[in-house]
Amino acid sequence: MGIKALVRNVKREGLKKAVRKGCERRRREREERDLMRELKEIASRCPLPAESAEATSEMILEFQKGIFSMMDFIEEKEAWGVTKAYDYFQLRFDDYLTAAAFSSEDDPAQDLVFQEALTARETPAYMRRLKANFIKKRIPAAYRDACSEPVEVKAVFVQPREGLNQSFKYMFNWLEKKGPYTPLLCELHRGDVPFSLYFRNAEEMARQAAVAKVVFFHESNNLFGYVDVRDESRVVQLWHGCGVFKKIGLDTAGLPGYKSEKSYRVYPEYNCYSCVTIASPELSWVFERFMGISKESGIIKPLGVSRTDEFFDSGYVDRCYEKLYERIPEAREKKVVLYAPTYRGVGRNRVAPDELDIPTLAEKLGDTHILLIKQHQTAKDCPPVPEPNNQSFAWDVTRGWGMDINELMTIADICVSDYSSLVFEYSIFERPMAFFVYDLEEYIDDRGLYYDFDEITPGPLCYTTEELVDYIQSIERDGFDPSEVAAFRQRFMSSCDGHSTERILEYIEKGE
Repeated sequence: MGIKALVRNVKREGLKKAVRKGCERRRREREERDLMRELKEIASRCPLPAESAEATSEMILEFQKGIFSMMDFIEEKEAWGVTKAYDYFQLRFDDYLTAAAFSSEDDPAQDLVFQEALTARETPAYMRRLKANFIKKRIPAAYRDACSEPVEVKAVFVQPREGLNQSFKYMFNWLEKKGPYTPLLCELHRGDVPFSLYFRNAEEMARQAAVAKVVFFHESNNLFGYVDVRDESRVVQLWHGCGVFKKIGLDTAGLPGYKSEKSYRVYPEYNCYSCVTIASPELSWVFERFMGISKESGIIKPLGVSRTDEFFDSGYVDRCYEKLYERIPEAREKKVVLYAPTYRGVGRNRVAPDELDIPTLAEKLGDTHILLIKQHQTAKDCPPVPEPNNQSFAWDVTRGWGMDINELMTIADICVSDYSSLVFEYSIFERPMAFFVYDLEEYIDDRGLYYDFDEITPGPLCYTTEELVDYIQSIERDGFDPSEVAAFRQRFMSSCDGHSTERILEYIEKGE
């Protein structure tokens, strides 16, 4: 530590505490150096083929023996640098996979070997043990240790990936401007960093959460499954969707590609919440069911959804239209159709649907409408917009376009979706919507729905592009009656009135 840093620490914490921290830091650094030196020596005994060498099944087995040798060593040490050791090992395994892939290119018979290695990379024993170590021990311990400090007037927003999520943005900005809590964004960078670094980020998040008045989540998580939340704090689930069509959470346990019932038992995801905010009393039973939360607990609360409050801000609406016209000037003279479907597939195999016939839409509607395509943020392989329709009739606004889904819904004259929950919040505008459900029966068989889809949807079910065109043309010809959408809004969005954020904060302040 430099002299200036030492002086700052002494002024801030006092001489005794600063010296103690300095000694502890030097001890940890020595432990880390010793651990990494021994780990590298163990790793050197794992056979790693050169890029031009042939990766065989025997090599994979030998490499996995090295994995367990490293694991035993790392768990025995339980030193501060243990997660750095995991990172080192993970990078080494990535090198091994590169070699295995290289050899499979020249020899198709080796492709099976590569797939075996890839499977091992996705769920190897060391990752399972790492997950158990952090979720069951280290994260709860970090939270518990930090509870020795008093609760601060702050709100921790837990972001699994990077950036301020749409579900957090309105609440975060409100607190920045008006209080009463100081907001802190904890980005875990899941999927962008090594597995061990993600958990190390979560461990630090737990320390921050332990001294916060409130902790906000926006999707399910297993990081707090073993955390004993202190009485002075609240853990609030803002959730990322206003309503639910497709089955999720515990209702998908055991289905192909989804988590098992055992996984939910070993790593609980819905047991730490003080409150789950929802858009309407009508949806209580759905959230109680897929989260496994009893009605009697009172945890599911129809306080409204914070991120819908901005829809009621006229200044926000005006800014959304300014953004649109800046990007697409011709939108001033045409109607905007927003196509925002959910993904298909599960887990890492989520893909964007590719059934909408854009040239047909352009031919029939191009003189009066433009099409904005917003695929689900987790979907891969988004289909390109075909020429000559690209950026003349249709724009792919999925990523990097500068307008989020709330802004796109605000400026859309018509919303076309399928099984996505975004139609719930879009109903606030009481505008036309249609459901492009070319695969309805297959989707119901694979995933399941909470409601009879034909009965619940406030718009036509279109199985072909031609049916969708007919509906949009009928609106132009005959006008639009908003009564069906208004009834849907009253049933499912009655608590979203522009004051959801205030009610949620009032609940936290009362500490009920």
